[in-house]
Amino acid sequence: MKRRTLVAASATSLLPLAACAEPQQGTFTPAPIVPVVSLDAVDDHDPSQPFNLSVVDGILEEVNVTSDRSKTIEGEFTEDLTAWTSNGVLDAGSVHTVAAKAVSSDGTVTEFEQTFSTERRDGSGFAVADVTPIVEGETVGVGAPIIVFFTEDAPDRAEVEKNLKVESEHGHEGAWNWISDSQVIYRTKEYWQPYQKVTFTANFDGVFLGGDTWGDENHESVMEIGRAQTSHADLETHTMTVKFDGEVEKEIPISGGNGEEWEYYTATGVHLVMEKFADKVMVSPGREEGDEGYYSTPVKWATRINASGEFVHGAPWNGSLGSANLSHGCLNASDANAEWFYGIAQRGDPVDVSGSPREMPWDNGWGFWIKSWDDWKSGSALEG
Repeated sequence: MKRRTLVAASATSLLPLAACAEPQQGTFTPAPIVPVVSLDAVDDHDPSQPFNLSVVDGILEEVNVTSDRSKTIEGEFTEDLTAWTSNGVLDAGSVHTVAAKAVSSDGTVTEFEQTFSTERRDGSGFAVADVTPIVEGETVGVGAPIIVFFTEDAPDRAEVEKNLKVESEHGHEGAWNWISDSQVIYRTKEYWQPYQKVTFTANFDGVFLGGDTWGDENHESVMEIGRAQTSHADLETHTMTVKFDGEVEKEIPISGGNGEEWEYYTATGVHLVMEKFADKVMVSPGREEGDEGYYSTPVKWATRINASGEFVHGAPWNGSLGSANLSHGCLNASDANAEWFYGIAQRGDPVDVSGSPREMPWDNGWGFWIKSWDDWKSGSALEG
């Protein structure tokens, strides 16, 4: 009995405890929704084909694609922001890095980064054949253009121009102007600042240039800009004023074109020094020996300022230096002054001529400064 009573009491004492206990309270934390980003490009990707980035369980907030040639690849998102597709043709034989950020509906962020390479392509032979007036060791003037000749016609001017770059130590604004499919010229808005290096690069290696053309080797040239030597030849006062870095260095008595024939007027407008000769024979343009008006005259210290035969040169026979225009279109000076000018002249030095009714065409030699800046820029394949 005693044992039974103890057992019963024990049972009775436990029941109220069980009846009064509150149920355990727990918290439920749902698993985060993690966006999963995937890229369909693998190594040796065909550079002519686009590639795609997509995300599951989220949207794409950012996509940045760069190549090992310091280029950014553009692309477009789908309307729902779950995919992105590249635009254009990629560089061949290069490594591309794809970086993206995706976010899910609960705010979970996925950072994605992956690289892939593109197949190489054999170059078609399209490359830079020559760059003027860049010669190692030469110093050029502040008006100097950069004239680029290619080995063949550009299949797509815009694609070629995208891969041309001009950088200067002091900064500048400039633009390309296409003369033909195989020649393009760079000119600045204002004259170059003097005493600096300018670097031209053509990044063609493995680059799609239009049609079925892929670029060959890259090219780099460095141009050294020297002192700012600018000249103003006033045909009314018969004086050429030469300035060094904005300060008058010398005033030279001259004699310009007599205008007896239209081509005997010295053309007005900004010329550039193109080349120079210690000795040069001046021959009448468009005339042969025996023709009326034919001449063949040896001169000294001839500095060419356009393509149609205008020079600054010595003319000791001209007794009207500083007082009248009696030449066949050149700027006559004394031998001493012509030699001085010849000695200091740099290719690309501006020589601005005024006082004649005949205007120089912009494509006469290096008459590129004849064009207004807006007209010059309109010759770019990328303008507009």
